[in-house]
Amino acid sequence: MNARTRAAPAALLEAPAENAYVPGRRDAGGEPGRAAAVLAALKLLCGVCIVVLASLAVAWGAWRYALTTPRFALERIELEGARRTSSEALARQAGITLGQNILALDTETAQKRILDDPWVREARVVRKLPGTLRVELAEREAVALAVFDDRLYLVSRTGEPFKSFDPEQSDPHDLPLITGVSGAELGRDRAAALERLAVALDVLRQYERLPASRVHPAEEVHLGEDGQVVLSVGKQGVALHLGAGPWARKLAMADRVLSDLSHAGRVPGILFLDNRAHPERVVVRMR
Repeated sequence: MNARTRAAPAALLEAPAENAYVPGRRDAGGEPGRAAAVLAALKLLCGVCIVVLASLAVAWGAWRYALTTPRFALERIELEGARRTSSEALARQAGITLGQNILALDTETAQKRILDDPWVREARVVRKLPGTLRVELAEREAVALAVFDDRLYLVSRTGEPFKSFDPEQSDPHDLPLITGVSGAELGRDRAAALERLAVALDVLRQYERLPASRVHPAEEVHLGEDGQVVLSVGKQGVALHLGAGPWARKLAMADRVLSDLSHAGRVPGILFLDNRAHPERVVVRMR
């Protein structure tokens, strides 16, 4: 056999192409590689699910324990800003019972029940763990009684009729009256009616700053439909015909006249301060 013949078989043993199939070889991009990747992902997902479920189970168990353990039993109620109620009365109104689990207590529902009281303007209920409930109140203050169609209503400092007067509930009765606004007017145009009530409260506030208010306290403010205002003061019912505003100057003149007559031992019946042509004049009608 010559050299040419021996070299021929070697020429037939060429390296396989890069993408050629080789028996027993599993290409990374083939089906066996994808199956392994999917299997690994499923194992990871199962592990995550087990961890999440275990965490939820622990959390639920802890929450269940917190809702049943006596450690979080409600022991006391801290009440701030209340002048007309007690913590016991407030608890009854809000449906709160000492000894109940403080975490199971629905503070939003309790807050809404507290706000059902017309005397309460604002309420805030806060838990203080482990066993204290803090209730912060802002109450309304009644400064006058308004007469609407023969019914009395308490009026707040902001001019809002917030409660029907009920003497059996210890509602204050020694307050000045506001008359001249009807219930029909209040129902027809509430904003306009409240503006008229605000006028009456402004007259009362300005009169209370004067020395005469301590001798002749305000008894009634009557609001005329034409904007005229009559303020009755003192137990004798001295009528101050103020006319229309502004009120400060007119009330100051009334204060001087009442003071002078008081020093003389006399009490007038009517003071007319509504002369538009001569606003500096005060006409006095004695009894």
